[in-house]
Amino acid sequence: MGMFKRSAVLLLPVLMAGSLPVLAQAPPANAPPKFFGVFATTVGGWSEYAVTETEGGKKSTMRNAVVGKEGDSFWYEVAITEGGVRNIIKMFLKGDPNNPENIQRLIMKNGDQPAQEMPREFVVMGRRMATTMFETRSGSSVVNQPNLKAEEMGTEQVTVPAGSFSVTRNRILDATGKVLATFDFNKDVLPFGIVSSKTDKVQIELIATGKDAVSQITEKPVMMKTPPGMPEANPRGKPPGMAAPAAGGYGK
Repeated sequence: MGMFKRSAVLLLPVLMAGSLPVLAQAPPANAPPKFFGVFATTVGGWSEYAVTETEGGKKSTMRNAVVGKEGDSFWYEVAITEGGVRNIIKMFLKGDPNNPENIQRLIMKNGDQPAQEMPREFVVMGRRMATTMFETRSGSSVVNQPNLKAEEMGTEQVTVPAGSFSVTRNRILDATGKVLATFDFNKDVLPFGIVSSKTDKVQIELIATGKDAVSQITEKPVMMKTPPGMPEANPRGKPPGMAAPAAGGYGK
């Protein structure tokens, strides 16, 4: 089973506001996790969570899954359902998702709209969008602060909608010792091992998990003409002022 220790989940819920910054490179091994947990690349592993925002009680569900593998790379998919509308983002990763440079392809499906694949020249923009989506729902924005410390608090039994689990409880503290987040980890819950987590902004609880995931995007995606938020005035689909790349300049 492939695993990336303390990975940043670039997972991410699709086409939704968030604030997970793009990382230029993977953080040191002892850095607190961007997503609370460990990312396993076992094909078929999936988990679905109930997400509740503390302010206002807004609710949604989030489903994370590893849905395929090609060579040493794999397809990672996140689906967010909110207000009866499901948005999906599917990413082809060549390595540790802690590094957004490893996102090689991006396919998106917004509600009932046809699935669209982002052209290679817009993948960098897509990386920002993808990494932006997840953090609001995971609560992991707390790890953007400096001088944080992650601690294991021991094992216990917890009950969530998906059942009862033996977990290792963890917490993240700031430089003053204030607890910013807690998360409960069980390695058998694929792909991240998260049973529940809580910050002052959001709480997530596991509602279902399994090992039989397949992609929820069943149709062949069409190529996107312009990235989300960009006007289609330019017939070539490039934002105004975007110069053509030098040979080999895209997809690095």
